[in-house]
Amino acid sequence: MALEQQIKLKDLISNSASPVLAVFSAPGCGPSRLLDTVLAEAIAYLKQKLQIVRIDSEQNSALSDRYQVHALPTLLVFKNGQLAGRIEEERIENLLPAAHLVQRLQAIL
Repeated sequence: MALEQQIKLKDLISNSASPVLAVFSAPGCGPSRLLDTVLAEAIAYLKQKLQIVRIDSEQNSALSDRYQVHALPTLLVFKNGQLAGRIEEERIENLLPAAHLVQRLQAIL
């Protein structure tokens, strides 16, 4: 499954006409669950501007290693097939409310 997810992400990054937001999280991670609500609001605002893919970091450790994902949640933005930006916060509060997250994502887009 991990190799399959890696191939899907690579294809999505390579073939997408719009930027891709890869959200690395884990089901048992408190900050990841907290970000879910904020992310839902941010996605509603940005859904026309980017594609979103969620990646379970526990199930896809090779993919997490490849992109050097250490803290969860980590958001990676890919544009034109390349990594364009990374949002990786030690304190999830820095991404709250959703307007802060949208602002950070727009700076990368």
